Amino acid sequence: MVWTWLRSPVGSTGALAAAGIGLAGLSLLLARALPGGGPVAPHVFEYLFHRNEPRAAWLAAAIVLVAALVAQSRTPERLLVSRLAADPRAFIAAVAVVLAASAFLVYRAHPLSMDEYAPVFQAKVFARGHLAAKVPPLLLPRLVPPFRWFLEVAPTGEIVSAYWPGFALLLTPFAWLGIPWLLNPLIGALSLALLWRLTRRLWPGTDAPGWAVLFAAASPAFSVNAISFYSMGAHLAASLGFALLVLEGRLVLAGAIGSLALALHNPFPHLLFALPFVAWISLRPAAVRNLLRLALGYAPGLLVLVGGWMWYRAQVTHPLETQGGLLAGLDVVRRYAFTVPSPELLLQRTMSLAELASWAVPLLLPLAVLGAVRCRENAGARLLALSALLTLLGYAFVPYDQGHGWGYRYFHGAWGALPLLAAGALEKAETSGSLRKLMGAAAVCSLVFCTALRFVQVGTFIDAHLAQLPSVPGGPGQRVIFVDPSRGSYSIDLVQNDPFLEGDRWILISQGQTRDAQFMQAFFPRSRLARAGPVASVWVVE
Repeated sequence: MVWTWLRSPVGSTGALAAAGIGLAGLSLLLARALPGGGPVAPHVFEYLFHRNEPRAAWLAAAIVLVAALVAQSRTPERLLVSRLAADPRAFIAAVAVVLAASAFLVYRAHPLSMDEYAPVFQAKVFARGHLAAKVPPLLLPRLVPPFRWFLEVAPTGEIVSAYWPGFALLLTPFAWLGIPWLLNPLIGALSLALLWRLTRRLWPGTDAPGWAVLFAAASPAFSVNAISFYSMGAHLAASLGFALLVLEGRLVLAGAIGSLALALHNPFPHLLFALPFVAWISLRPAAVRNLLRLALGYAPGLLVLVGGWMWYRAQVTHPLETQGGLLAGLDVVRRYAFTVPSPELLLQRTMSLAELASWAVPLLLPLAVLGAVRCRENAGARLLALSALLTLLGYAFVPYDQGHGWGYRYFHGAWGALPLLAAGALEKAETSGSLRKLMGAAAVCSLVFCTALRFVQVGTFIDAHLAQLPSVPGGPGQRVIFVDPSRGSYSIDLVQNDPFLEGDRWILISQGQTRDAQFMQAFFPRSRLARAGPVASVWVVE
């Protein structure tokens, strides 16, 4: 009886709406158990969840209720998606313009976290025609924090990003032009185009491509990552391109895209996403030949972007793997990158799952699960569902809570599976018109209201972070800002400089007021303290 009711038009729509309300309730329940206060390291993940998710949960619940009412109306169920399915170019172009403007106006064209700053730093180095930055060795303790998670240094003054160089290379022409903030909005537009084409390949002659593009554009996880400096948007585009090329049989190109994805910042997102596709190729006819074609595509990128970069970085900074050999390096990965899930880690991943739902169109996550079940006979949909599931399971063993980030950013490389599977679910014969109306209304409301809410949340957080630097009236002369990393909120992330210190503003790590004054007297005798705040002080060189 229950199963029959769930398969009915009213039952499936009601069950989906109930799942959406339940996920919103989960966010409220998890946020209620978290302490208040400010974003103090290392608990920014919990702080952002407590700060942002309750409002988003209430808004999602309201949207679900409004969408449920629309689902019972006579509203046309395919008016918008039919046009998007036929030709999404104007819509994608409009999204690109909005994302580009938001990257500048909302995200302040500023890499907020060290995760974002490291590839921008490396891109500026590449844009100058160098592989490593170079500064006076005496300044290293004031430029790079003592922990080496994001930047690695040599005693002679060279500095390189600790991440692999793929995303920095993509950023390089934009850094050379002085507009690194523009890359991710363009990648976001490319992702929508790839999603449309991939969905059309899986469900030709249907409106599924229109649904997929609408769901993606209306999800804040997509739009906010597309205005940030994280590499996650590039991972998403690479995953969609890789899946499309594999399904089209263009395996050499798929391998080339895969090698770039491996080198974007670290290999784990692409490894998890690609594994089901590689297994599928190995089980099909002509498996050996096809695997060799795929490997041929991977080889140049792996040799240059991965092997070459690791060799160069080892020569410059002498990291641990050159001291203890490959086995020692692998042991470091084993001890610090993976762990047996603890109750605390499982709680964090539950919070991440709640964010996966709350940063998407309301109801998108349960609809994607429904799509994975209903579309399991479709090989491409099945592979994407397996990639998404493997990504969720794989990161359950990673002992970090992601810190800063928007939505569940660890999952973002496989995020494209959600709108695609949801779109497939809506185009199945057993799907009712009321369910399509429900999702159409939810998507439109999310595009307007959820995006606006998340942009406000992100913009106010970034503004508060940047406000820790005292403002000084403009004028001639260089500014030297000393930041006390023991004060404020993630103030060490404010220490961002030109890789060769050629800018007119230096941001340095403070070593106390007395030693800072001595430093200025030694380096800049004609300088004065212009302003001092709780976190930072500003000196003007006259």
